[in-house]
Amino acid sequence: MDIVFIFEWLDASWLAELSKSSAGVFAMVQTVHIASMVMLGGMVMLGDLRMMNVLLPNVPSATIINGTRKWIWLALLFIILSGLYEASAIAMKLAHNSFFFAKMAGLGMGMAFILTIRSAVYSRAPAVVEGEGVNNNIQLDEVVQPWVVKLVAVTSLLIWFSVASAGRWIGFS
Repeated sequence: MDIVFIFEWLDASWLAELSKSSAGVFAMVQTVHIASMVMLGGMVMLGDLRMMNVLLPNVPSATIINGTRKWIWLALLFIILSGLYEASAIAMKLAHNSFFFAKMAGLGMGMAFILTIRSAVYSRAPAVVEGEGVNNNIQLDEVVQPWVVKLVAVTSLLIWFSVASAGRWIGFS
């Protein structure tokens, strides 16, 4: 399926005209994009490293995961909006850039992973293993093995690092 027409439409849009004509606005939007990526990376790393007991072992994991959730989604919202603005300036270049498509695939996979596997496993993480006492909200037969929690944390980190790497390679290609 050829999707170049989407990039042609974006390249001819008013958004592309604005992004190509105003370097100052583009620089500000790029700053928001980068700051949002840093916020996303920080929140994901904080949660995943906590689930691996590498960071903040004395803080309940539920506190960390629940506290980072809204910031992850806010960062993703700003990343998508600012990324669309930035992409409009170089839409035709991106239409033929394999790293752009790798980044978009990784972004979709990362979002799906957070919504499904990561949230399901982290909500059933064994509190006893983490030194938090017994979690009364879940039954013992619903508790996920600690090695599964750690595997999910490593997988999450790998997904988001691959998204960041692909995004960085867009600029080099």
